[in-house]
Amino acid sequence: MTDVSPEVLNKLAELIKATTSGASAPHEGSTFLEYLKGLTELVDAIAWPTAAIICVLLFRPQLTKFLGGVKTVKVFGAEISREIDSQIEESAKEAQAKTETELRSGPSESELNRAMVVKNLVADTDGSVIAKQAEALAAEYQQVRDSMLPGNNRTRAMEVVVSKMRTIGQAFFPIRHEFAGSSSPGKRLMVIASLEVSPDYDLLDWLAERVGSEKPFLQYHALVAILLAAQGNKAKAYIRDFDAAVERVNQFKDKFDGDMSRIGTFDEIKKTVEKLKRGIK
Repeated sequence: MTDVSPEVLNKLAELIKATTSGASAPHEGSTFLEYLKGLTELVDAIAWPTAAIICVLLFRPQLTKFLGGVKTVKVFGAEISREIDSQIEESAKEAQAKTETELRSGPSESELNRAMVVKNLVADTDGSVIAKQAEALAAEYQQVRDSMLPGNNRTRAMEVVVSKMRTIGQAFFPIRHEFAGSSSPGKRLMVIASLEVSPDYDLLDWLAERVGSEKPFLQYHALVAILLAAQGNKAKAYIRDFDAAVERVNQFKDKFDGDMSRIGTFDEIKKTVEKLKRGIK
């Protein structure tokens, strides 16, 4: 590291004194941009990462005010995603406190609200942070499934992961096709969870196929996604697609093996589609 001259150290001391004492600037009439300009010599004199950290620490209040309510900020190319993690953790806590019936009732209103918060947080990003979150959750699902014995405890743990997935579901929606054809069950579950909060009527056939090709847990959530789509505001425009999906799922109903969760959800889908058809006649 290059030695820092006494003049630079004096300037740094002046800046620290001004920013920590509540003064508006080192000198009368100085602005925030002039503060930054005053650091030019400092940045030239010391290693860039160190200078960057000093800038952030010195001007944290000004940067916060400048950025307004933004919770996820790019600092020198690195995404700070703690707020997204916080939203995911809130959904996990909520899911852990639910009864078995509540867990299997689809996304809660608070999950939907958190999904909207996350969508807004990443609205101006390139989507890479959500892709990484989605991959991590897909791996978490696989780890839970592989490490726990079949039973209620494993099902609850996997439902908690689905709740986390729903929390990023709206933000993930634009990249759903990148995961839909994956060989990873966790990635396919990520798509299904996304469709539970953001219906895609063009993927009804894909969801129906999941009932025929996936393990029971993914089968169930594919059925939930179809049901939620049928209950959506735009469902009437896709009656033919729902008819085709019901017909396709009907071919796989022998895979339900008496499981009332899947049987009951499929029955609800058929009832909802019939109501839609009566409503447009």
